[in-house]
Amino acid sequence: MLSSLVAVFLVVVVVLGSVRFGVARSRLPERGSFTETVPGCPAEVVIRFDGLGVPHISTDDEEALWFAQGFAHARDRFFQMEMARRLASGRLAEVVGAAALPSDRRFRTWRIGATARRQAALVDARSRAVLEAYADGVNAALEAFGRWIAPEIWLLGHDPEPWTPESSLEVALLLQLDLSWSMGEEFKRAVELRRLGRDRAVELWGWTRDEERSWIPSGETGEAPRREHEPIRPPLSGFGSNNWAMAPSKTRTGRAILASDPHLGVTMPGPLAMIHLNGPGVHVAGASVPGAPGVLIGHNEHVAWAFTMAMLDDQDLFRVTFDETGENELVDGAWLRVRTVTEEIRIRWSAQPELHKVRLSEYGPLVRDEGDKALALAWTGHSGSGMVRALLDLNRAASVEEAAAAWTGVVGPSLNLVAADTGGRILHQVVGLVPDRGQGAGRLPSPGADSRWAWRGFLPLSRNPRSVDPDTGFVATANHDFYAEGDVSVRSRLPGDFAPPWRVRRIRALLAARDDWDVDGTFELQQDEVSGRAVAALKLLRPELEDHGGRSAAVLLDWNGEMDAASAAPHVFAQLVDDLDLAVGGDDLGGGSVGAEALLRLLAGGLGDDWWDDRNTATVEDRGAILTNVLDDLDAGPVLEPWGSVHRIVFKHPLTDLPVVGRFLAGPWNRGPIPVGGDDVTISAHYSSRRHPYQVAAMPAMRMVCDVGRWDNSVAVMPLGQSGRPWSSHYADQIAPWVRGEPEAMAFSDAAVEAATEARLTLRPEE
Repeated sequence: MLSSLVAVFLVVVVVLGSVRFGVARSRLPERGSFTETVPGCPAEVVIRFDGLGVPHISTDDEEALWFAQGFAHARDRFFQMEMARRLASGRLAEVVGAAALPSDRRFRTWRIGATARRQAALVDARSRAVLEAYADGVNAALEAFGRWIAPEIWLLGHDPEPWTPESSLEVALLLQLDLSWSMGEEFKRAVELRRLGRDRAVELWGWTRDEERSWIPSGETGEAPRREHEPIRPPLSGFGSNNWAMAPSKTRTGRAILASDPHLGVTMPGPLAMIHLNGPGVHVAGASVPGAPGVLIGHNEHVAWAFTMAMLDDQDLFRVTFDETGENELVDGAWLRVRTVTEEIRIRWSAQPELHKVRLSEYGPLVRDEGDKALALAWTGHSGSGMVRALLDLNRAASVEEAAAAWTGVVGPSLNLVAADTGGRILHQVVGLVPDRGQGAGRLPSPGADSRWAWRGFLPLSRNPRSVDPDTGFVATANHDFYAEGDVSVRSRLPGDFAPPWRVRRIRALLAARDDWDVDGTFELQQDEVSGRAVAALKLLRPELEDHGGRSAAVLLDWNGEMDAASAAPHVFAQLVDDLDLAVGGDDLGGGSVGAEALLRLLAGGLGDDWWDDRNTATVEDRGAILTNVLDDLDAGPVLEPWGSVHRIVFKHPLTDLPVVGRFLAGPWNRGPIPVGGDDVTISAHYSSRRHPYQVAAMPAMRMVCDVGRWDNSVAVMPLGQSGRPWSSHYADQIAPWVRGEPEAMAFSDAAVEAATEARLTLRPEE
């Protein structure tokens, strides 16, 4: 037995060593100077790599600029790009087999691949040229290296198909889907309505009686819980990002400052890649999306910009009424044919493909197809030509006004654009269009049989919240409710599923307190770990904590609400909230959660006292009894360890789940666990997993601070590294500075780039 294990070990070591050696040639240089002749390259390009492996691409030919970005992305992140486009198009099973079928079915139903093909036919000529040049660059790398483009590709025995403009559009749509969560929130409310009944559900949601009458369709009784196989996304539950911009009056230097930390899921490699592009009419640097051209968050010579999710409702579910045949749906008294599209899903190691039928109602694809329980999805992502043109125009903007104008006509996604320019102007503009609903607000599934509830198009961009050069001297967004926080008049309210207000309130309070902000202070602010929710909860709980006098109460009474990884108090608080949530909502919602924000409302008297009662017992419990029971149970358990002992990040490479070889890959390819502070409402936000309590599932994918007009003073850091290649020295070299809170310089001027250069690659076209 031992000899067999040793033999397997030796075989794996030899194979992995061979792969490492074989793919080394395709790796981007990290030291020295190199010249490559690249077939198809439109003109000479120089790529300088700094000490973090960030490519600084310069050329006198615009087509060559986008070609080189595709070439660099492919050599650093191709496995990530390949998995993203296959995930989006529902073609993962072609590579990894039947295990990917549930995912492929969902994405086929959401019509991501079909939508990308439609968008490709609609994009303007200039955007098409950029997409084609980028794809040519990716394909030049694939032509040169084939399976050796990345170790994962070779290990899977996969021959990549050529990259196309549609591939980039699929990657962009995947990002848009990740920024669109309304269907999950809407469905969650429908389930709560079924379990709680109308009166208690409306109380939980905090709706007025007018909203109840307008937003709940007649006869609506709610939904059965989501099935695992159904392409209905889970609720968002507070996931989001931060950005802000300060006018010169708020800074020590008299220049504007912009800050961005987009919060995305924990992945290996990270979802963003830094890049610097310098060509005719384009000089831009910042975070890019591997698989797509341009810079998503960053700056050019005139403007810096960043995005957060605006949280406006861009998805609606519609109940579909069928006739006896199940082939026709009822709309306004008429029976309309339901179209069926049959998708062929090819499966690796299977001789027969799976035929997957997607039924399309008047409103969109059916995401629940069960007779009288059928639901169709309407989503802004299915409309318009996508956001590629807007991003390319944004990369060329010369002012904050031009940055906002770049999004004219773009349907989705719904985003908070924050921008600052060298003229000292700052702007917040919600971009992406909101559905014009004839009736209701998309808060619950709408009756498809009545077209008055249908979308009538989209509201004009002028209806979206906007602020330019406010008297406060700053603009800030954190996925918050602009109406409740006073940004915009409540009379102009648009429906949305907003994050709790604690992050934006903390940001604004700290920004308002000083007029001498600089880059270092702004970067430090991004790492703030004080939880406004915890501070508010402790204030409301103080009487009970003082009366109880137990071990847990003593820890909390001596705590300031800072979610420090080294402190046990945040762990005690998190456990207390979870236990209270179960005590309050477990009986009413069948073990479900009312959520931390509803708990705060209950503690403050915003919900009826009957919510405290455990309906599973014969006695009637009140607030005091429930709190005493929860605190007693906490004290009876083990002493809770520091927050960072359970609140940790594990960066896990997707191939480490493979049988046998995955065990050998896990050590060198995974990173973590890494203890972190914060929670989902601190500025330094880390969102816990539902399946693995307290393990971090989403986090800042980058922190960036721009000194507007003195671009070389700008800084950024990513939680992992620039490269997606496991054996690269830049695979995870930014973990240490990330944990220590140390930013890295973003060289932009030619002199700064040259000083930072550690490797140089010149691409030349064939003679």
